[in-house]
Amino acid sequence: MSTRSSSSSVVTETVTEFLKTVPPFQFLPASELSRLVPSMTLEYFPKDDTIISAGHRASEVLYIVHKGAVKLALRTTVGKELVFDLRSEGEIFGLLSLMGRDIARLDVTAAEDALCYSIPGTVIRELASRYPEFSEYLVRVSITRYIDRSLKELQDQTHLMGNTERLLYSLAVNDVVSAAAVVCTGETSIREAARLVSNSHATCLAVVGPDGRALGIVTDRDFTNRVLARELSLDLPIASIMSAPVVSVEGSARLFQALLAMISEDIQHVLVTEEGLPKAVLSSHDLILLQGKSPLAVSRHLEQQKSVEGLARAQKNIVGLLPLLLREGARVSHITRVVAEINDRLMAKILEFAEAELGPPPLPYCWVVLGSEGRREQTFKTDQDNALIYADPDPEGHNSAVAQEYFTRFSLYVRDALVSCGYPPCPGDYMASNPRWRQPLSSWKNYFRTWISEADLHSVEDALIFFDMRPVGGDSSLFDALAASVREALKDASFFKSVLAYITIDRKPPLGFFRTFVVERSGEHREELDVKTFGTCPIVNAARLLALDGGIEATNTVDRLAAAHSLTYLDDVLRRDLLESFELLTLLRLEQQLQQLHAAQPLSNHVNPGSLTHLQRSLLKEAFRTITRAQSAIADHFRSAVWAQLGSS
Repeated sequence: MSTRSSSSSVVTETVTEFLKTVPPFQFLPASELSRLVPSMTLEYFPKDDTIISAGHRASEVLYIVHKGAVKLALRTTVGKELVFDLRSEGEIFGLLSLMGRDIARLDVTAAEDALCYSIPGTVIRELASRYPEFSEYLVRVSITRYIDRSLKELQDQTHLMGNTERLLYSLAVNDVVSAAAVVCTGETSIREAARLVSNSHATCLAVVGPDGRALGIVTDRDFTNRVLARELSLDLPIASIMSAPVVSVEGSARLFQALLAMISEDIQHVLVTEEGLPKAVLSSHDLILLQGKSPLAVSRHLEQQKSVEGLARAQKNIVGLLPLLLREGARVSHITRVVAEINDRLMAKILEFAEAELGPPPLPYCWVVLGSEGRREQTFKTDQDNALIYADPDPEGHNSAVAQEYFTRFSLYVRDALVSCGYPPCPGDYMASNPRWRQPLSSWKNYFRTWISEADLHSVEDALIFFDMRPVGGDSSLFDALAASVREALKDASFFKSVLAYITIDRKPPLGFFRTFVVERSGEHREELDVKTFGTCPIVNAARLLALDGGIEATNTVDRLAAAHSLTYLDDVLRRDLLESFELLTLLRLEQQLQQLHAAQPLSNHVNPGSLTHLQRSLLKEAFRTITRAQSAIADHFRSAVWAQLGSS
């Protein structure tokens, strides 16, 4: 046998094995596949390359994606691209064009660098005439997916104004606001300002400076509560009753961003600007009219509660938001932020109830949350992760015992209230009810100094959750003082960062040598992999390391990655890939847990790759490859001699 014929035989066998995994070719006998291979051509299409053009001559071949992915789309008469489908490894495209035999109906472009097999249309038609199962698949599966997608698009557009949750993430603020901004200078009298509001039928006005930018805002309630109730002179300048600074969003921002501002600041109005100058006003009423059942309504409902029992009942609506927003196509990072803001409102109410029950605190305190809650990345209900910082007692310690006794009862009240609202205690006891995590400011500064200056593998692993800390109630200046101390300690902390980097790259993504998934081979999760432990967690750890190394104050993973552009050892392309990978992996977790909830099963982070679509599996592999690339870049930058010691400990 010649070398050439031997090589040809190997290629035929390789392609035949590939076709056995691709429907409808998997329905053909092996002998037919072997005869088919010589008619096939392997073609390369670089990213964004056009493979088939709508309106042009129909394709004369059927394509199979071997590596990469392609996008099927149609451009509307107004220039909008309507994406019908994405095809990845093992999926076919070009059938609609091939069967039509006149012109192509869709644009097909390479979504990434793609290798595709092409098979002449004459061969496909001949196979379809001889193998009914082959022909039936082409008609039933491949063509009907276009029809299903077209009907879905038509349904979405027909019910657009009823699909209000989705509009939060698709419409800009400018698409909704109807009231123009009423403005005046700070020297304008209260009388004249009130006349401006009345004549324009506005609910608020913006107070602007010489440059036209807003300095403050005055609402109709302010005229009642700050002028009439206090019997102020109407000749006083309007600046004397304005609220500052102004919460504003650009008109081009998504409605979601305005919603987030309203929830976090507990306000009714957001000033809409254009290049920083007041243009319009968005009110909560605008969003309520738009939405019906909304995150804002859930937040308001929580705010109205007068007892822990009422909060517990209202809290069920928070959990209900997750599947609602997920179903309506919101980005996962947006969903978790909305849930975090609403959870913050619930926490604020519990702290309010605790002070009403126990009396005012003997010293200022700050309630902080940790872990996923600290990062604003909670999904479905999770356990408690919190701590308490209180002001240092006087030097003689006269009020120390009083403070310890009060904050002990305070933290136990909050713990039990959270349990009543469906948040179980932390199994690791990372809660303010644990005396270790209920300390004066000076003790917290010592904790962080020790973790940073005396770093070892186990202590840093135990302390990771505290580097995602953020304040949610009480006196935030205590947290600010602690954060400033931590930033100072991190300036000369190369050893600590090296240990943190070792932890960051320790968990490798579950990909084998040939890009196959490494799944569990036995036990409860046989044939599954943990997308949290080996997917989102490595990205969370990488983002935390980047933030601490780059002096970034954000705790949210997406915010940390977005702000890490100044760190040269992680290029912008890799940083963006990490962002998209984090979105994908979190979405997989959410969808999996939503299915488990519907089936009344325990929540899990495990996913069976075999249950995913071709595209999902392809994207999951790319996400894991991105994590591997990021871990490699981090290892190259932070690797030190101490790693050998850490690896043996």
